[in-house]
Amino acid sequence: MKWDLLRDGFGRLEAPCLDLAGRLCFTDRTPPGRVLRVEADGSTTQLAERGHVGGLVPHAAGGLVASGHAVSLISEDEPERVLLEHGTGWGFNDLGTDSAGRVFVGRFDTDPMPPASGQGGSLWRIDNGGDVARYYDGIKLTNGIGVSPEGAWLYHNDTGALTVWASELTDEGVPVSRRPLHQFQGESPDGLAIDESGCVWIALMGSGRLARLTPQGALDQVVEAPSTWTASLCFDGRDLYAVTFGAPYDPHRTGAIYRATADVAGAVVHPAQI
Repeated sequence: MKWDLLRDGFGRLEAPCLDLAGRLCFTDRTPPGRVLRVEADGSTTQLAERGHVGGLVPHAAGGLVASGHAVSLISEDEPERVLLEHGTGWGFNDLGTDSAGRVFVGRFDTDPMPPASGQGGSLWRIDNGGDVARYYDGIKLTNGIGVSPEGAWLYHNDTGALTVWASELTDEGVPVSRRPLHQFQGESPDGLAIDESGCVWIALMGSGRLARLTPQGALDQVVEAPSTWTASLCFDGRDLYAVTFGAPYDPHRTGAIYRATADVAGAVVHPAQI
């Protein structure tokens, strides 16, 4: 892949997604934390000051659903609306949606930064009516979450266990029969994106590589990432965006946004309807 640098000069970038207008949004987790949007002229607009956002997804009514200590709907025009509190945990990280607009999100039991390093994680779902369910525990360090194009599978990256988990989704959107889809050897799965063929693209944080897994869990392709510290990615058609960490993780670079062209288009990402 040939990566083009779109914007740099940031800190610790995460959570790339497209809003309803097709504009790239992302977060910079460098304290105090910001949610940002790339405009048509290449400039960036700050949408919110918000810490610890590891996941973003557009909302069907406008704005973005954002993780953090709580999962909230943020908008330029309306006050923040809290959708899910952290309860006995520390906060929430990556999230994803199914075709009904339900939101799946992983929760940290402890602070994701050392020394606690996010040990103990779980999967939660927010329904369209606002009901909340907790489905499983046993995640060492929760990261990327996504649903397959036909809605049959939920994928969940566990960075602490170096494992991508797959759960079957019932017709009601309930994850069942969780099993390991793929276990990496010495490489840490972070953010993910899913293409239209159902393959899962994974940022291998700290290794400078992206892996593409088939729906059966086979390692189909490995490509060079734009940076050793590539945290997450998203599709816009065949355009693949990747966001990275700068110093202190990479002392020679700032956090940046890159773009490459993939051989396959990304799957539709359904807006939240919660």
